[in-house]
Amino acid sequence: MRPHVLVIHRSRGPIAPYLEAIDHDAHEVTYVCAAQVLHRIPQHAAAEVVVFDGVEPVDDAVRGLARRHGVPERIVAISETDLLRAAHLRSEFGIAGDPPAHALPFRDKLVMYERAAAAGVAVPVFADAPDAAAISAFARRSGFPVLVKPRLGLGSRDIVTLSGAADLADLPDLRSEPFLVQRFCPDETGSVDGVWTGTELGPWRGSRYIHSCLDFATGENSWGTVEIDDPALDEQLASFASKVLTALSAGVPTVFHLELFLGPADAPRLQLLEIAGRMPGAEATHLWREVHGYDLVGAALDIQMGRAPDTRPLRAGRVAGQLLVRPPVPPPCVVTATRLDVAPDHAPYRHAIPAVGEVITETAGYVGIGASFRFRADTSQAVTESIRHTLSGFRMDCATAEFERI
Repeated sequence: MRPHVLVIHRSRGPIAPYLEAIDHDAHEVTYVCAAQVLHRIPQHAAAEVVVFDGVEPVDDAVRGLARRHGVPERIVAISETDLLRAAHLRSEFGIAGDPPAHALPFRDKLVMYERAAAAGVAVPVFADAPDAAAISAFARRSGFPVLVKPRLGLGSRDIVTLSGAADLADLPDLRSEPFLVQRFCPDETGSVDGVWTGTELGPWRGSRYIHSCLDFATGENSWGTVEIDDPALDEQLASFASKVLTALSAGVPTVFHLELFLGPADAPRLQLLEIAGRMPGAEATHLWREVHGYDLVGAALDIQMGRAPDTRPLRAGRVAGQLLVRPPVPPPCVVTATRLDVAPDHAPYRHAIPAVGEVITETAGYVGIGASFRFRADTSQAVTESIRHTLSGFRMDCATAEFERI
């Protein structure tokens, strides 16, 4: 019998190249996937596909596939939300791969901060937030503003900024899931994406954010990233990322997306925002393939399949960037007009703009929520200028749409 590989894919994020990284002839490959990504599954080569929507655990669906196709040799999780669940299932079946103890600090922000702080990594002041009294006490000690966010959250989901005591009335339901409270940091934010071999950085790249993820999630701004080409800052980023990953993933390879506070441009002051043991979202995986010639998704699948990831350095001399623009009215909305008027010297090399008449329904995350653009140039400054010109030359008009009419 061919060895069984079970893939969990419930994310509408990057298109994973299954046929490139998993040999469907040598393996019996089964899938648990969401309906919205069913078209990305190589159904002609799959032994079985189970459609599983919602956020509930996929345990029973996985156990059913194990009964019908045998205990998997590998469980591969594409979505960040399923990484910890996949680790628990590996432990249950006694199969190789990351155990829950390794996956947990990449998902639970309280565990993440505690591990990082114990290793001497700079983090904002934080505390567990089991109830409103704990948050109020934290704010009295640390001062407003503070952030309250789900410990297992992602995509800026349900993050609340409290500017004063009166805002405590706007807290989410703290009984629904574990929450964390941390002191608000006004510093510029950025990220480091790449591959960790277990002992050192493999290929990696640091980026500055244009606006913040939180501003984008709340609809206040567009959001973008520009890769950093400052050698001195890059050296600090590499050292910081290595320190974080040594604290959380010593001896265990992973693809990672690390978000951090950069501090003032003239005096960097790096602090951990959070880190995920996954490939970056939005347009970043495409940028790595098209600009840097490296397959981050393939590296993530290699690691979960028990193979050593590609550790060759990225191509030198090219800087990449991305821009995401939300619709001007909250989804669901229908696109009524678009315009992109940008000089060729500043034009994105690729874009995806919703067509007139298209209905935008996504309200969270960084995929399918509006228009997206990809850039490349020789310097960070050139990419930044192209993003600014594109922002000023792009317009997307939308009208509110009712779900019942869609």
